[in-house]
Amino acid sequence: MGNFSLSEILVIALVILVVFGPERLPEMSRKAGELVRKGRTMISDLRREFDAEWGDVAQPLKDVRDEVRGVKADLDSSMTALNEDIAKAKRELEAQVAETKKDIEAQLPGVEADADEVDKTAADEADEVDKTVADEADEVDKTDTDEVDE
Repeated sequence: MGNFSLSEILVIALVILVVFGPERLPEMSRKAGELVRKGRTMISDLRREFDAEWGDVAQPLKDVRDEVRGVKADLDSSMTALNEDIAKAKRELEAQVAETKKDIEAQLPGVEADADEVDKTAADEADEVDKTVADEADEVDKTDTDEVDE
């Protein structure tokens, strides 16, 4: 049967009470109870007849259903184990990455020192080239000035 809330049942009871009146309410309730009882009996008889007639056909289907449920349970447990293995491998890989990162960071001060030395050497050479170019430019200016004076 349907799912009725208490408020819906009360509204239905109130409508029945108004329509049929309080005198006929016990009689109507008795008839409704008989109808429900007959309906349940008919459904029960129908199930018994179905099982008697089709039980032999239905049993293999039930066996297949049970087997499929067993396979599903096995697959679920396999998937759970696989997910756990994947999570474990991920944690191990993350630990290896963190360890490698620490190793690289430990080697970085030496690399940074080498890079600083290369930068300093390059800066010194650039300063030297700038000085040489400036000296040559001064000589060219001086030569040009001397030629103009002469």
